[in-house]
Amino acid sequence: MTLSASQKVVGFDDKGDHVAVNTESGASFEGELLIGCDGLWSKVRSQIVGDGKPRVSGHIAYRAVIPTPKVPAHLQQKNVVLWGGPKTHLVHYPLRRGEVYNLVVVFHSSRYEEGWDTYGDPAELHERFQGQRPEVLEFLAMVNAWKMWVLCDREPIKGWSKGRAVLLGDAAHPMLQYLAQGACMATEDAVVLANQLEAKKGDHQAAFQAYEKERYLRTARVQLTARFYGEVYHATDVRRDLRNSLLKAATPEGAMNGPSWLYEGIPV
Repeated sequence: MTLSASQKVVGFDDKGDHVAVNTESGASFEGELLIGCDGLWSKVRSQIVGDGKPRVSGHIAYRAVIPTPKVPAHLQQKNVVLWGGPKTHLVHYPLRRGEVYNLVVVFHSSRYEEGWDTYGDPAELHERFQGQRPEVLEFLAMVNAWKMWVLCDREPIKGWSKGRAVLLGDAAHPMLQYLAQGACMATEDAVVLANQLEAKKGDHQAAFQAYEKERYLRTARVQLTARFYGEVYHATDVRRDLRNSLLKAATPEGAMNGPSWLYEGIPV
């Protein structure tokens, strides 16, 4: 096996008995099958599904990392902490054995920029969080440079394969980050696809169909539940009051049992 890094895929050609992947540099790579796991903007998906650009959620994420010594002791917790506000939320938690703190702030915005290397606007950030909890504002004040991501997903679909090509992970079912399940679902996909390819003994079409049948409802549930959680986190007015009353009435056991369908995993 050869790993070819820094190759940007632009499309593929199904030759009937094999498949060829074409790259931006003009190179071509051939193989028996193609597993398209090229993410939200998948070029492989565009040929299999052809459903255009991703769905823009209207939510933007700003991310930053702070050295732990710069975080005041009263704000430090060895836990994942979420502060929910009107059309906003902030999450913080320690990383690297507690050496740094990861901050993720999300808010509703009509701003839209493609790409994964965009700096955010601190002024917009502070405007969106104006008047919120002092702990949240204290975290925001520690950072003067934020990386920005426009949050997108797609509608759940069937039809993950065509000929000798099949989709996996975000290429098949891109989801918002509110359940933190993108990588988890891709890993499950890989296990199921590998098992089906082995079980079908060379019949790739039967393997692809069985793989999709086993995966599409579970991943669709995660996609749609993640959207719902985004609205719950950012609730305002009566929706906020309802959310708060339900959370106050919840027990630790109930909180664990609610997402058991997700965290109990899949048969392997």
